[in-house]
Amino acid sequence: MKTRILVTGVALAAMLGLAACAPTATSGDSAEPAQGGTLEYAINAQPGTGGLDPILASNQASAVFQAQIYEGLLTRDESGEIQPSLATDYEIVDELTYDFTIREGVKFSDGTDLTVDDVVFSFNTWNASTSSRKALIRGLATVEATDESTVRFTFTEPNGSFLNGTAGNNVFYVFSRAWYESTSEEDRQRSALGTGPFALSEWNDGVNLTLDRNEHYWGEDQPVVDAINFQIVPDESARLALVQQGSVDIASFTDAAVAQQAEDAGYTIGDAAYTRKLSVYLNPAEDSPLADVRIRQALSLSLDREQIVELATGGFGAVSLHVAAGDPAAPEIDQSTPMYTRDLDAAKALLEDAGYDGEPIELSYPSDYTTDDIPVFEVLQQQAADAGINVELVATPWADISRIFTYGESWTDMVAIWNRWNPDMGGYFTQLLVDDQAMAYFDGLPDADRARELYAELMSETDPAARQELSDELNYEVAEQVLVLIPAAKAEAIEVWDDTAVGGYESDPYTWRMHLKDAFLK
Repeated sequence: MKTRILVTGVALAAMLGLAACAPTATSGDSAEPAQGGTLEYAINAQPGTGGLDPILASNQASAVFQAQIYEGLLTRDESGEIQPSLATDYEIVDELTYDFTIREGVKFSDGTDLTVDDVVFSFNTWNASTSSRKALIRGLATVEATDESTVRFTFTEPNGSFLNGTAGNNVFYVFSRAWYESTSEEDRQRSALGTGPFALSEWNDGVNLTLDRNEHYWGEDQPVVDAINFQIVPDESARLALVQQGSVDIASFTDAAVAQQAEDAGYTIGDAAYTRKLSVYLNPAEDSPLADVRIRQALSLSLDREQIVELATGGFGAVSLHVAAGDPAAPEIDQSTPMYTRDLDAAKALLEDAGYDGEPIELSYPSDYTTDDIPVFEVLQQQAADAGINVELVATPWADISRIFTYGESWTDMVAIWNRWNPDMGGYFTQLLVDDQAMAYFDGLPDADRARELYAELMSETDPAARQELSDELNYEVAEQVLVLIPAAKAEAIEVWDDTAVGGYESDPYTWRMHLKDAFLK
């Protein structure tokens, strides 16, 4: 028997509770939206590798713009609930088969109709690509249109992450088959054609990128402004200067101290979502002290994570497990969380039992990218020293660190890499626990056996409640074995805006800028 499933999801209460400790505000007012005008937004980067190509570009810098241009079959609202988007609903036919009903009357920004053929082509292209997002559609065998409004997805094995993947605004974009096939790879990186509220108008390298209102947008809530001009300003101080001069309506920062200076200039600070997780990956090589779980556990027990948040994140941070603290799927952290309550006596006892002699343990950190993260590693070093652990900080160019997770290059002892929000709870663990991934340095080691078992169960489970239980257990297992060290999670972006000039805008929990279509100029 077929079961009709209305789009639902998980509550965001955990995120809201964490965000309450940071300054919170929205652009609430009684002014009537004024149609038109250009919204000026100062941002840190233009699209990165892959430009705006919906398949090739998988970086956050590109996703900021793609999320305004492209859409997926489903989406999420502020509370974490899965909602309709290009699909009005879906049906789980059986554990291997899903039918999606495609919304009628949707047009691309050039006025051409969205058809089921575009949906089929988009997902077949994703499935044939080398994109890391394919992990979310693992086992996808066929995508086919069963009639003019229905697309059927058939899997070879149960896939618990599929629906969450389709509900991520920056995951599986649906695009025009005619445009994609007629446009070269080079040109697809510099152009775009989607169904979202805005369309690409102009892109001047290193200067600005402008999006115009999509006149063919299908949504009931049409964009209010005529255009958004993103001013590309990599330097945080330079962006702050634009704010202080009143030259921009909205700006985005990563450094909490700079954002607070913008607040001092009269700008409103939006809600912060702690989804940028600082992950310290460990290399348990035979010649490294970290091969011994007791030394890894002592390192974790030496940390006072609350103090790291207080001293090193400017208050825009939270204690986090491997699922980022700002994610609705993040488990609670309390005194019973393995290896998370600072205990120097226990740490020293573990070190003595392991015969640790003070050998330096290197921690390579990015020295020229997100430099506001550096205090986190400095505090970590000091706290580890309290237990007698010699952490040696190694300033490393981001270009060198990026080769580690991109090409699988090796590193010594520990390396710090920040990870952002993942559309599916299981996705946080893929790089760590799937043996052919770049960061799976516990490949074949018994310390990770139980974690790998739990991960396999999680990725094949389709019941949401059962998946949450498995995810929680997996988080605690990773913490118990210290397969990765998480000193803190931070705000991925801290948005500020001029409340006297902009109405209708507020930050969203996923940093998708989903409310830009609602913003208006007073």
